[in-house]
Amino acid sequence: MAERRGKKPSAADLDLWRTVMRDAVPLRGAKRRPKAAEEAPPTPAAPAPAPTPSSSTRPAPTPPPTAPALAERLADLLRGVPLKQKAAVTVQLAPTALGARSGIDKRTDEKVRRGRLAIDGRIDLHGLTQSEAHDALIGFVRRSHAQGRRLLLVITGKGGMPRGEGVLRSGVPRWLHETPTRDLVLAVHQAQPQHGGGGAYYVYLRRRRGE
Repeated sequence: MAERRGKKPSAADLDLWRTVMRDAVPLRGAKRRPKAAEEAPPTPAAPAPAPTPSSSTRPAPTPPPTAPALAERLADLLRGVPLKQKAAVTVQLAPTALGARSGIDKRTDEKVRRGRLAIDGRIDLHGLTQSEAHDALIGFVRRSHAQGRRLLLVITGKGGMPRGEGVLRSGVPRWLHETPTRDLVLAVHQAQPQHGGGGAYYVYLRRRRGE
């Protein structure tokens, strides 16, 4: 007779089997099954170990951005910033006092502006500090007026500021407008290219009293 196969007995089935077989007498010549085998409960299956992430499944670290990528991101940020906020440094320069004052006719002023009058004296302020240049300019103008000179050439250089507006170039017209020389100067104009262009000024003085 073929052996019947089925699922493994449960704990309740085993208890029932032990109760039935408790008073049973084994037959002569029959081999008795080991008691330990009958009473041994089914061994529960060990839980499967939790899978550990291998190096192949871990996400690769994000590489740092390259210099071109950083430059592109910075450019994108700056595109949305208003123009006034982009300028980290602004330069405020003193207003100049170019032009003619009362006491000079238009024809003479035009000749001065175009560099058509003879230059009576010149001073070069290159290499001087702002304070030194100020004192040198004021002294030169006062001496020139006392000597009867009319047209002076003051050389400042264009300097290294934006648009060539150096400290001396910006300061000379303002200094000439101050009290020590204000009444001595009739006109201040930027020089023509042959006399220094944007790095020099024509300064036209009044006549001495009695001339």
